[in-house]
Amino acid sequence: MVRYVALCFAEDENIADRTYWYRCPFAVAAGEKVFAPVGPHDRIQRAEVVRVCEKEQDVSFDVRFLKRVAAKCGAFRRSVGGTIVFETGGLAYDEKHFTRFGRVLFGTWEGAVGGVTPVAAQEECAALRTLLRTEGCALLTGRAAADAAADLLLLAGVGEADIRTRFQACGTERKTAYSAKSEQTARERLAAELGDEDVARLANLLR
Repeated sequence: MVRYVALCFAEDENIADRTYWYRCPFAVAAGEKVFAPVGPHDRIQRAEVVRVCEKEQDVSFDVRFLKRVAAKCGAFRRSVGGTIVFETGGLAYDEKHFTRFGRVLFGTWEGAVGGVTPVAAQEECAALRTLLRTEGCALLTGRAAADAAADLLLLAGVGEADIRTRFQACGTERKTAYSAKSEQTARERLAAELGDEDVARLANLLR
């Protein structure tokens, strides 16, 4: 069931005094926090739900042009083929923007399901090269899936502590120590393998 929600982006001083209408594919209540795309580049920001409507006629905007709420704040699990996998979305990479939902998942599921492209991650760089050739939602699977996901998050600008917290919540461990993989060292190591152009593209994959 699609709901229509009015959102306030109070953390962004440029639009904090405005209310924006969105489609919402899940149940939500006024006062809850969600992630939603904002602006011409659809960067993900955090917002508060200020109103929920179930009827189109109650919305003070043409619903044909409404964007879609990405997720509830704190959501990082997703079911694919009946198996729980994990999101790389919803982690802050600057003061007001968060990584995208539904672009890169990671987990142990292997199979085929519509709308999700499996990417075998037996080795980090090979998996990242494959990701650059995918469109839509990709799922990293295999022994290096967590490391490849962490590389993407580091390149996007997410802090190591936030990555560690997310992975602990997922019950997932990286094979490589966090202390050895700051954003700069990740860039340098991957640039040596993939080249600067591909690293720059990877850095924007979740933004």
